[in-house]
Amino acid sequence: MNTAIAEDWRIAPWNWIKSLGGRRRRYRVSAADRALICAQGKALTLLLTALQARGHLEVIEFADMLGVFSVVVAEDDDIEGDILAVWAGIMKQSL
Repeated sequence: MNTAIAEDWRIAPWNWIKSLGGRRRRYRVSAADRALICAQGKALTLLLTALQARGHLEVIEFADMLGVFSVVVAEDDDIEGDILAVWAGIMKQSL
């Protein structure tokens, strides 16, 4: 699926994401879409941090699982897989 949305593109800066899928993809994403993806990832990270504080799960464990899941999802939809990988990276950076 090739979706060029706007004039701007970004590659996720987290090196560990590249090792998960083995493929490097570039998409054009508008500033509004990028902001929305990042905001959703940060909101999810906040929720996970609250769950970790209450002893229900570890953020790092969930981030690793989400990173692996992003590779599985990317087999069907590259963009969805990349969004999940970015969210996993946001979680890892929050630690």
